[in-house]
Amino acid sequence: MPDEPVADAHRPADTELIFRVVEEGKVRRGIRLEAIYWRVLKEIAEAREKKIGALVGSILAGAPEPANTTALLRAYCLRWALDALAAERGLTDPAGVGSLVTASPGPAFALKLDKRLLAYNQAFLNYIQANFSDAEAGPASRDLSLSLNVQIAPLIATLKANGNRPVEVGFVVGLGGRNLRGRLNAVLPGTSGQDIVLCYVLP
Repeated sequence: MPDEPVADAHRPADTELIFRVVEEGKVRRGIRLEAIYWRVLKEIAEAREKKIGALVGSILAGAPEPANTTALLRAYCLRWALDALAAERGLTDPAGVGSLVTASPGPAFALKLDKRLLAYNQAFLNYIQANFSDAEAGPASRDLSLSLNVQIAPLIATLKANGNRPVEVGFVVGLGGRNLRGRLNAVLPGTSGQDIVLCYVLP
């Protein structure tokens, strides 16, 4: 059967060789690959809204001649997986988190598991200065305190358990003996990596 779907209900072992015939237009190719590579090809094809046969055809079309089809497909799958992993890690390293915070149009900041402020944007700085109008200090001030109304570790556990759906929590900013209370949406910057919470202040 052309472009035979990769079964998920009964998965073969990752290393089991599986023969499939894939089609691209009038071109039919018989390919034998390990099950793990067929699963990766399926995921890539779905992400690009293509059939596996069309994906294989585009991969082979860009290959130098002569090329070993199965070796080329294995290398392509590995490169795709490595690129996806690098992109995910980029969301959880400090530079990547800082970019997410900076890109927010509203007040936003990021906290580490030890409650340290990792990043904040100009909108958050403006938010503090607007509410403490006689203070020139920003979030980096030693006189400023920032805390959530929940413990960070249980919050991170909740976000991981609920599929990273935003959780609304309260927060308190203290400066010069005064407190500012507000609400924010907390999310995680990625599915793995460092335990960091992204906080987006609600109006």
